[in-house]
Amino acid sequence: MRRLNKHQTQSVVFSSLVGGVNVSQAPEQIDASDLQIAQNYIYSRDSKRLTGRDGLGLLYTMDGNESVRDMWYDVDTNLLLVFTNHNKAYKYIIGQTPEYIGDLEGSYDPVCAKFMDKVWIASGGKLQCYDYKQNGQLTVVQDSPTCNIVFQRFSRIAVSMDGTDGFYLSGVGDGTDWAEDTNRADKEQWLDVGYGDSGDIAAIVPLATDIIFIKTNGKIYQLSGDAEPSNWQVTEIANNTDIAGTRCAVNIGSSVIFQSIRGLKTLSAVMEYGNIQSADIGDKFNALLTTNMYEPRFYHLQRHCMILIRPTSDYKYFVAYNYLLGSATTLEFNMPIDSIVETTSTIIVASGGKLYAWDSQYLDDDGQPIEYILKPKATISSEQMLLKSVDTKFTADYAGKAEFIDGTLDVTVPTADRNKFRCNHSTDCLDITVKSNDRFTVDHIILEIADL
Repeated sequence: MRRLNKHQTQSVVFSSLVGGVNVSQAPEQIDASDLQIAQNYIYSRDSKRLTGRDGLGLLYTMDGNESVRDMWYDVDTNLLLVFTNHNKAYKYIIGQTPEYIGDLEGSYDPVCAKFMDKVWIASGGKLQCYDYKQNGQLTVVQDSPTCNIVFQRFSRIAVSMDGTDGFYLSGVGDGTDWAEDTNRADKEQWLDVGYGDSGDIAAIVPLATDIIFIKTNGKIYQLSGDAEPSNWQVTEIANNTDIAGTRCAVNIGSSVIFQSIRGLKTLSAVMEYGNIQSADIGDKFNALLTTNMYEPRFYHLQRHCMILIRPTSDYKYFVAYNYLLGSATTLEFNMPIDSIVETTSTIIVASGGKLYAWDSQYLDDDGQPIEYILKPKATISSEQMLLKSVDTKFTADYAGKAEFIDGTLDVTVPTADRNKFRCNHSTDCLDITVKSNDRFTVDHIILEIADL
């Protein structure tokens, strides 16, 4: 801190906290817009202000010993599919009992793709499809390859399987057509991706008009072309990327974000040159992702411009990355979270055999209080400082309270109003923490300090 004349005051202002959590520097060296801790906070969709996350309200409890392992949602049809630990599939409409639609062919976490008015499901066995217009049962595509990855490309369904270095494409316009005919371009096709490079496909993600293949050996390939197989071209565009898992890559507009063993990376299409540019991101918070890392998993909440990252084996702990701001916060739920999907009306969260709505109408996690913790930049001095006053402005839908803490200073402040209190708190390091069980949005925290 700049040395002041005796008793001369200055204001330390924390207002635009858009920098998110920064654990890459000492607490006193981070920017005033950064935070040491932002637990159970996210950035609001409209104002980008730091606000406490919503709570979880129970929607439905599965029968018997069924627990939810994964979910899939399609915004165009408002179709939500729920998959359980017993490899059963259900169609779920909020407010109704889930409708059983069949058993999965495999035991892998299912991957889904919509094509020709059907949902195509890969779970480690034969490809399956669900005709949501007919509202029937899952159908097994008997002639399909074994697969646990499925996506739509070139007016075809494409599938791949762990342990391989390529993928199959169905006949044009027909996801059930897997008949091989080398003389016909519209029939099943097989394409190698990095044949003989000693790596398997870990993730397949669309990027602009191309497809990106990330392999377990650190190499990344780009598939470009059009509907004509003779025009397909596979090009190696990167190596030594070290993807951390098979479910930690996602498309964001004209870029792909994925987690490596060293943190977040991005691949972006450079349109003027027609190539792909790679970059490291998340330098400020990558330590949150790489410490005790275990099979990281991404959940993309598109309307919130946010990727929820579960980086470890602790299913209660998530890093919330806002890719518009390039900033991250952390979330601590009161129960382990097995899957998350964003619908047009709310966010659905699965925990064990229960489905929850993650929504603003809920102030806790199914009756358990949420612990909000906020810790901005520290202020240090070679001499003693006097904290003369604290000005807080927190906005909330409901009246609540927060605890303002700095060493021996412990004061309760309102969370739905502006408050200014006088004090004579001396210290050589102002390292404040704000704790609450009430949800609020941060407008500002202003500290009036002077050298003694």
